[in-house]
Amino acid sequence: MSVSADCPRLWEEGRASNRVRSYSSPTSGTAAKRLTDDLLVEILSRVPAKSLRRFRCVSKHWLSLTDDRHHRRKLPQTLAGFFCTSTYEYGIPKSCLRFVSASGSRCPLIHPYLSFLPDHLPVDVLDCCNGLLLCRCFDVSGGEFRYIVCNPATERWTVLADRNHAGKVVIARLGFDPAMSSHFSVFLLLKDMEFNMTNNAVDVYSSKTGRWVHKEKGWAETIVYFVHGAAPVFLNGCLHFYAYGNKSNMCIGAVNMKGGTWTTFGIPYNQYFGFVQQSQGCLHYASFQIEDGVVVRLVVYVLEDYDSKEWVLKHSVETSYIFGVTNVTDSQQFARHQVDPRWMAIHPQCNLIFFATGHASTLMCYNMDSLEAKVICSLDCHLPRFPYVPLYAELPSLHK
Repeated sequence: MSVSADCPRLWEEGRASNRVRSYSSPTSGTAAKRLTDDLLVEILSRVPAKSLRRFRCVSKHWLSLTDDRHHRRKLPQTLAGFFCTSTYEYGIPKSCLRFVSASGSRCPLIHPYLSFLPDHLPVDVLDCCNGLLLCRCFDVSGGEFRYIVCNPATERWTVLADRNHAGKVVIARLGFDPAMSSHFSVFLLLKDMEFNMTNNAVDVYSSKTGRWVHKEKGWAETIVYFVHGAAPVFLNGCLHFYAYGNKSNMCIGAVNMKGGTWTTFGIPYNQYFGFVQQSQGCLHYASFQIEDGVVVRLVVYVLEDYDSKEWVLKHSVETSYIFGVTNVTDSQQFARHQVDPRWMAIHPQCNLIFFATGHASTLMCYNMDSLEAKVICSLDCHLPRFPYVPLYAELPSLHK
């Protein structure tokens, strides 16, 4: 079962969507009717993505303008969907086989094989951040590889300078915020094989300088990158990731783009194995609470004051309630496939949570504002990993 492409935009705002009805239709003889399409698109390009979703509901004409491929490049973008992987090793996806639309559309916006990359060589998608992908591209023999950063929306890419780390396990992650800079950073978290896989150093690549910098451990304690399927989050110029510290136990580690600032955040009390998220400019921590091997509750915390490092409970709901308000045709069959606790994501611009059920069998979403749940589509055992928001801007460091 899937929802229509238009359904999420009507309810993902929760109660706020009711305010759309107060806008006048541009066909009612108002000043909006006299605006040319180009001028209207120029106006809409200056509003936030959240407001744009509301304006899409004004009329069919406005909806068609925002859906037009040519105009879409000028407009603010929202969550398009998720890259899915089938295998995972050392926190690194080994393959990316599918792109799942957040609306449930059967026509994916992005082809997961990224055929525009050079020589069409095998590619693993390692990370996704604000429209850019970090990939590992292998040579013909399948042994040597290079890191590539690309933009699927513009089909532009760049190959990073080579970096050799013999004897190290490398966790590669991407940092990019178009609101801060047109340049990106790539983080290589280095694990020492001889000392219990502890993170003892980081290499950071800057697209502005085209060079790597190496920084030794800057934490006040021993930190181990904890791999449990949660992708790191880039926010406020820092990469945040789930970790274990010999003093702070389960925590969130953070390192900035220059590798010069290292810090840790405690996690909400007893909420282990959660997911670090970024939504509406704030760091979030979401977790499924499990009792006797069964997921019983979803809790979401927010770090409203980043400097204080104090988490505030934002939402808590029993999973029995979520399934009780879910529009599912075969409720008995669905009841046998409860929440898959291996993955969760929060919409970057609103209070919408995505999660999987069964063994990555179904993609669902739950609205924290309207307290509604929806089935999006079947996942066919391809667990989502990376949320994707298209970026149509041309970046100086990427080329065709």
